[in-house]
Amino acid sequence: MSAPLLACENLHVRFTTRASEVHAVRGVDFEARAGDCIGIVGESGSGKTQTAMALMGLLADNAAASGSVRFREEEILNAPARRLNRIRGRRISMVFQDPMASLTPFLRIGEQLCEALRQHSGMSREKAKARALEVLGIVQISDPRRRLRMYPHQLSGGQRQRVMIAQALMCEPDLLIADEPTTALDLTIQAQILAFFRSLKKRVAIVVITHDLGVVAGLCDKVLVMQNGRIVERGAIERIFRAPRHPRTRALLAALPRPGRNADKLTPDSAPEAGAGSGPLLRVDDLKVHFAARARNGLRSRTVPLKAVDGVSFQIAEGETVGIVGESGCGKSTLARAVLRLIGATGGRIAWQGEELSRLSRKAMNERRKDLGVVFQDPLSSLNPRMTIGSIIAEPLRRFHPEMSREDRDAAVLNALREVGLEREHRNRYPHEFSGGQCQRVSIARAMILKPRLLICDEPVSSLDLSTRKQTIRLLHELQNRHKVAILFISHDLSVVRMVCDRVLVMHLGRFVEMAEGNTLFDAPSHPYTQALISAIPAPGLMAQQQAQRIILAGELPSPINPPSGCAFRTRCPIATSLCGEQAPAFRMLENGAQAACHYA
Repeated sequence: MSAPLLACENLHVRFTTRASEVHAVRGVDFEARAGDCIGIVGESGSGKTQTAMALMGLLADNAAASGSVRFREEEILNAPARRLNRIRGRRISMVFQDPMASLTPFLRIGEQLCEALRQHSGMSREKAKARALEVLGIVQISDPRRRLRMYPHQLSGGQRQRVMIAQALMCEPDLLIADEPTTALDLTIQAQILAFFRSLKKRVAIVVITHDLGVVAGLCDKVLVMQNGRIVERGAIERIFRAPRHPRTRALLAALPRPGRNADKLTPDSAPEAGAGSGPLLRVDDLKVHFAARARNGLRSRTVPLKAVDGVSFQIAEGETVGIVGESGCGKSTLARAVLRLIGATGGRIAWQGEELSRLSRKAMNERRKDLGVVFQDPLSSLNPRMTIGSIIAEPLRRFHPEMSREDRDAAVLNALREVGLEREHRNRYPHEFSGGQCQRVSIARAMILKPRLLICDEPVSSLDLSTRKQTIRLLHELQNRHKVAILFISHDLSVVRMVCDRVLVMHLGRFVEMAEGNTLFDAPSHPYTQALISAIPAPGLMAQQQAQRIILAGELPSPINPPSGCAFRTRCPIATSLCGEQAPAFRMLENGAQAACHYA
């Protein structure tokens, strides 16, 4: 057998901190050969990313690596930067987790793609641009010439990730290391990216770093499972999924969504119908949120409406959980902000227990906010880094109950900490001293301390690994049962919504395209967009069957500035006809009780 492309032997990574030495990677061994696709899987903090950084020679200044890393039989661990720079980007490339943080914000996409190629090969500007256009075509970015002139912030998340992959492929490397390449992406875009990685397997060897075994299902040939800096299990993907041996592997698999009716459902003690009792808590009728945007036509530009939310209606009853799902950019978060009156509505009506919120003064609206709790997407960035956890949780009490004594406020904070599973001593720590899951528990404690009637959760678990995600969802479920709070749960991930929601509203380009009870939606989705979202949910043990059944949506979400005529989904719909371009479908009731806006639902 020929020598491996990459051989890692007894790799250790240690970090020296003021308090102590952190042993992040402990004796990692593996090999990658041409044509291999290896998945390194583990929870946050397991050491998988530091393993990748050591392979690339990108460890922090306070880190020390020992052992051996050989690329094409040349030792590269702790090699001088000058020697590593001959290899990095040219023979070994890396796709980082956050494309927005990894791409230079003030350089155009074309400049960033051409930089590495010109540095390594001395290629002329014209030839480098031609190669950039070729690679953008390989990663299936539409209108590549226009994209070369754009800046990173002008691209969607899926497009930025494709640009990162294109950048890694510019010099035709032998080995591609991808660190959490799909974590921040919608399931539909994730399916596209994974399908693209599968097409790359004949060109390069691939090492995929991820916390999600569902990502490596159907993509990788071999899997290494890491825990506490060590590889605790390794094997072929089929064997790992069929007969996992280590408790950590079984726990990662258990955190994956499972196929079948109610497989992961957290059924509430009672699920009231919307409008039950004395009427809905929240009622939204024909809500519109439009922004003014500039559209360019040649050298001229004009102001046009960007219809972020374009006529949606729904209601929530006490104790009910309603999910709003859709891809990034469909208007979910804008809808939530409009409900909270953090942004103004262009039209429609938002009523809280029959009282129209848009008619309230600022003072009156601030009083209503006691009933409306919010949990945001990124737990760390939503917490003030200069405040202790105790102060953060107590802040709403100081704002809305200034008459409360310090002793009563402290008692309320301790009770809130206890309810979300944190300890008394945690109140004196700062956000950066906690994991992502713990920070999200703090966010939930802060949102719940005023005992709100409605909790709005905007992508509350998308930044968490799967096991922490499941713990957070169970916590929300327990708090809902205890306090009978209604939840508006916003997510792009139907596997999460499936666990918690009584009813689901599917949103596409500012409008709802399907509404159904949770069981009905997952058992028999009616709209082709819903069908595509559900087919993209990774399921353990169904790799081959799922790949055959998966609906891969072509391209990106259309622009809300210039949406397609007729049905806005028709440009990506596998069953669209000429009628779809001529006539926008109206909502209609189906035999199974769902409502869908599709001519062929």
